[in-house]
Amino acid sequence: MDVKMKSFRKSFIRARAMVFSLALAVAMSAPVFAQQNRAQLPSPSDLSRVFINVAKQVKPAVVNIDVVEKARRVSRLPEGFPQIPGMPEFGNQPPRRARGTGSGVIISPDGYILTNNHVVGEAVEINVKLADGRELKANRVGTDPETDLAVIKVDLQGLPFAKLGDSGKVEQGEWVIALGSPFGLSQTMTAGIVSATGRDLPGAGQFTNFIQTDASINPGNSGGPLVNMEGEVIGINTMIFSRTGGNEGIGFAIPSNLSSKVYAQLIKSGRVTRGYLGLYPRDVDPTLARNIGFNGEGGALVNDVSGRDTPAAKAGLRSGDIITEVDGKAVKTARHLTEIVSDLPVGKPVQVKFVRDGRVQTTTVTLGERPRPNETSPENDGSPEQDMGKLGISVQTVTPEMASELKLKIGTGAIVQSVQPASPAAEAGIRTGDVIHKINRIDVTSAQSLTRALEQVKGEKQIVLQIESREQLRFVTVDLE
Repeated sequence: MDVKMKSFRKSFIRARAMVFSLALAVAMSAPVFAQQNRAQLPSPSDLSRVFINVAKQVKPAVVNIDVVEKARRVSRLPEGFPQIPGMPEFGNQPPRRARGTGSGVIISPDGYILTNNHVVGEAVEINVKLADGRELKANRVGTDPETDLAVIKVDLQGLPFAKLGDSGKVEQGEWVIALGSPFGLSQTMTAGIVSATGRDLPGAGQFTNFIQTDASINPGNSGGPLVNMEGEVIGINTMIFSRTGGNEGIGFAIPSNLSSKVYAQLIKSGRVTRGYLGLYPRDVDPTLARNIGFNGEGGALVNDVSGRDTPAAKAGLRSGDIITEVDGKAVKTARHLTEIVSDLPVGKPVQVKFVRDGRVQTTTVTLGERPRPNETSPENDGSPEQDMGKLGISVQTVTPEMASELKLKIGTGAIVQSVQPASPAAEAGIRTGDVIHKINRIDVTSAQSLTRALEQVKGEKQIVLQIESREQLRFVTVDLE
């Protein structure tokens, strides 16, 4: 036993010595490896040459765009405002045409140019200045306000053009350059990195998961290309975040993959059409999933369908359904649902998989064409009947007259009369005029039944309300802590 132990100890010591020697050798050789790696790195001159070559490749396709917009009348002074003797009468000034400038990029040799809708969308006259100094009149081919993209065309053949790259392959940290005419200074190039991808900006549309960059983008850069180190256009510069109006290192570009889809439709028909279900979706958070009995992942909850004649309503979808798959593609979020459907052709029958009351079901929906969003009827006011201190609201029982006047889809409930500031209801976005139909899975048919329902969920940290307002049903998660 002692002999075996001694043998084991010797073997262990030898093994430890070998490991130590190997580690020492690696440590001693590290500077050599570092020197070799440094020797392989490009020199500043080599790095500069990359930027120079990209600029030479893309700049001939970048154009400066000057526009004259529709005439707008100068605002009249208030009635009775004194007129200065000898001066023109302010109220009778003729309409004035606004002028603007932006950028664009040629993407076909026969003169098609991709730019922003906000650059040329209201233009009555479009002038394009090429990189070689030639100035040409351009015609507007089509615009898409929802993505802020537009296509214009000059009547010339054999033009230099840029290649649209695959924005799906863009990674955070990549070097990029922005080209355009900031402040009217044409053929300006700035460099930076991709700060983020898939950036969702509130109020900037549902179809633009922007590329964020710290390459300097300023007024006038709009419509110009964001280019990778292969000389490919991976985005169309469109906006900045700024407190001063100038560059603060946060710029955004519309991804080239989206730009390519919009461009193809605008070239073909002058407009963009998108598939449409006709419903109001929202994300499925854990509290909502628990309270409606959904055990899956992802999905988009149907707050409501937007009308009886919509594709969703005709196919039997309704408030409370959770859509998990469309046309064979798994739905991750409400926004993802919109993106999937919008990419599908109008009139196409698609299979929609959804969960209702814990059961997976399937229906076929023939997609309509997505309309422009619009606002609906104003809120309803009334006198309070019962105080709901837990939520921070006062409510009144919905009468048949109220249901008729408000055109309620569900003819009973408790209508919100007032909302306390900073209350759980206020934080959840509940407003005066909203009608509560459910708390979790408990039906609410009156102010009194709302009180009873709140007693049943006593102790819950979060609850889910089904609410109807402006002729639309939706689900709201309320945090009671």
